[in-house]
Amino acid sequence: MWRAVNTDSQQSLTAIVPHRAPMLLLSGLESFSSEEARATAAVREDNPFLRPDGKLERVAYAEIMAQCFAAGAGASLLAAGGACAGWGYLAALRDVTVHADACVGQRLDVLVRVSARLGEIAVVDGEVHAEGQLLATGQFKIFMPEETA
Repeated sequence: MWRAVNTDSQQSLTAIVPHRAPMLLLSGLESFSSEEARATAAVREDNPFLRPDGKLERVAYAEIMAQCFAAGAGASLLAAGGACAGWGYLAALRDVTVHADACVGQRLDVLVRVSARLGEIAVVDGEVHAEGQLLATGQFKIFMPEETA
């Protein structure tokens, strides 16, 4: 079941993800279910992954997709009456491909989907878009301890 939300603030996100500034890269959680999440990330001048030329470091895309999953999982736990006491950990990256660079001032749209669950491991496919253009794709595995899965 999809739930639409509009956090649009990092303060709201801190209730559902363990990240804090400056490593909290998301701007808001748009919607979530137990298997999918949509979020936004604004590329701001204070982003720790911003290069001197105003473009985002390529490693940042994997982190942004992982944070989108964390926000969706945290919101799902809260919606089910649980708590965000335990957290998952990024265990592996696979086939992360950057198709184009994001620049300061752009809004990124992030989508992640769980493609498989293997015990305490969630296999997640993600993509990042800006202004309708696909910027990055990848698959990652998240270890989620039993109490948070």
